[in-house]
Amino acid sequence: MVARGEAEIGFQQVSELLPIQGIDYVGPLPPELQRITVFSAGVAVGAKHSDAARALIRFLASPDAARAIAKSGLEPLAPYVAPPNQHAGASFCDACGFSPLGGHNR
Repeated sequence: MVARGEAEIGFQQVSELLPIQGIDYVGPLPPELQRITVFSAGVAVGAKHSDAARALIRFLASPDAARAIAKSGLEPLAPYVAPPNQHAGASFCDACGFSPLGGHNR
């Protein structure tokens, strides 16, 4: 609605907002107003590829996946640490969701 000009402001999960063209993400809501969604992973008993599934879950919980997860607007289990001075003069950081108005998106 915001991107189409039907509303001046909108609220949605960050991961749903970041890929939308035509909007400006200005930052997260204050912590006391946040509603956190926790995603979980598991392997079904009898899964045909249980070792591969466990490997994928380990990877998604690793620092190696943290940057891509943070870039998508989600909060990674393993923290992504931005390089020093990465945010100097930045209006938004694609890697971690940093916004001068909202701080880090995690």
